[in-house]
Amino acid sequence: MTAKAARNTMTAIKKTRSHEIDMTRGALLPKILLFTLPVIGSSLLQLLFNTVDMIVVGRFEGDAALGAVGTTASLVNLINALFIGLSTGSGACVSVAIGARHDDDTADLVHTAMTTALISGGILAVVGYLGAPLFLSFMNIDESLIGMSITYLRIYFLGAPFIMLYNFGFSIMRTLGDTRRPLFYMLYAGIANVGFNLLFVLVLNMGVAGVALGTVISFAISASLILSSLCRYDNACRLIPRRLRIRPSCLFEIMRIGIPAGFRGILFGISNTMLQASVNSLGPEATSGNAAAAQLESLLYVIVAGFAQTTTFFVGQNYGAGHFRRLRRVLFICIALSSAAGVVFGAFFILLREPLIAIYLPDAPKAVELAYERIYATMFLYLLEGMMEALSGALQGIKVSLTPALVMLGGVCGLRLLWIFFVFPLPAFHSILGLFLCYPISWAVTSLSLGIMAFCFFRRKAPLSADREGVAA
Repeated sequence: MTAKAARNTMTAIKKTRSHEIDMTRGALLPKILLFTLPVIGSSLLQLLFNTVDMIVVGRFEGDAALGAVGTTASLVNLINALFIGLSTGSGACVSVAIGARHDDDTADLVHTAMTTALISGGILAVVGYLGAPLFLSFMNIDESLIGMSITYLRIYFLGAPFIMLYNFGFSIMRTLGDTRRPLFYMLYAGIANVGFNLLFVLVLNMGVAGVALGTVISFAISASLILSSLCRYDNACRLIPRRLRIRPSCLFEIMRIGIPAGFRGILFGISNTMLQASVNSLGPEATSGNAAAAQLESLLYVIVAGFAQTTTFFVGQNYGAGHFRRLRRVLFICIALSSAAGVVFGAFFILLREPLIAIYLPDAPKAVELAYERIYATMFLYLLEGMMEALSGALQGIKVSLTPALVMLGGVCGLRLLWIFFVFPLPAFHSILGLFLCYPISWAVTSLSLGIMAFCFFRRKAPLSADREGVAA
C-alpha cells in the first residue's frame, strides 16, 4: 500500500469512527441525547412518508382518498410487526456482542441479520400483495374506500424488501451509536418522497397509487444509503456481501429476542386493527378524523419511543461489558426523558390541535371534531406510554423478551380487546373518545407490571456485586 493510500484509509477510518458513540464509558446524559435525537429525527422522517401521503391525497384527492390511505396504517403496522421485531432482536444481540468485545460473534450476527432482512422482505412483499383484499375485508372499510385502500396497500408492500433492509441496517448502525448518518439518509429520502408524490399525483394523476409508489422509491433510496455505509465500516459490523448467509446459532439468538418482540407487535397490531374496525363502524367521517389524529399521535409516539430504543442499545452494551451500575443509570435517565417527552409534546399537540388537524382536514368540520376526541383521550397521559416503552426496551437490552411480551399481551392487547367487546358498545362509551380511553388505562397497568419485572430481572441477571466497572463509572 502506498503512503497516499494508507493516509486515505486512515482518514476514512477516522471519519467512520467519528460517527460512533462509546456507550460503556463517559458521561451518560450527553451521549444518550446525542444518540437519541437523530433516532427520533430518523423516525419522524420515516413517519413523514405516510404523513406526506395523507396530506397530498387529503388536499388534492379528497377526504375519501385520505381515509383510504389512513385506514391502512394499522394493517401495515400489523403485517410489518414480526419482521420489525426481528430487527430489534438483531440490534439487541449485536449490542451485547459489541459490549463484550466479541468481534467474530458480532460479524456473524450482522451478516445473519441482513440476510434475514432480505428474505423476510421478499416474503412480506408476496404476502402483502396477494393478501391485501383479504386483510382489508376484516376491517369494516366503507365500500367507497376499499378499492383505493387495496391499491395503496399492494404497492406499499412491493417495497417491503427496501423497508426491511433499511430497518435492519439502521438497527445495526445504532449498535455503534452511528445515528446521525441515517438521519441525513432519511432526510434525502423524505425530500425525494415529497417530490415524487407531487409528480405522481399532480402531474401524472395517479392518486393513491402515486403516493404509494413515491413512498416505495423513497425507501429504496434510504436502504441503498444504509447498505453503502455498512459496507464501508472498518470494524466487526462491516457488511461484506460474500459473507451474507444464515448462521443457525445467530439466527436462533436473534429469533429468541426478536420473535417475542415481533409477536408483541403483531398482537398490538391486532388490537389496533380491531380499534380501527370499531372506528370504521362509526362512519366515514370518523375514519377520516381518526386517521388525521392518529398521524399526530404517531409523531408523539416516535419521540417517546426514541428513548426506549436508546435504552435497549445502551443497556445492551453495558450488559455485555458487565457494567451493571451504569446500565441502571441508563434506565433511570431514559425513563425520565421518555416520560418528560410524553408530557411536553402531549401538551403541545393538545394546545395546537386545531391548526395541526387542519393540515389534514381543511374542509371537513365533522371529521375534525371526531379527530379532537381521539387527541383528548390519548395525549393527556402519554407519559405512561413513555414509561412502558423504556422499561420494555431495558428488558430487551438484557436479552429478556418473552416474559415482557406476555405481560404486554395481557396489559395492553387484552385490556383493549376487552374494552372493545364490553365497554365500547355501551351508549356512554360508543364514540371515538370512549373507545380510546382504553389507551391510558392499558399503559398504566402495563407500566406497573413491567416496572416490577425489571426490578426482579435486573437483580438476577445484572447484580451490583458482579459489576466489572466499579462505582466510579
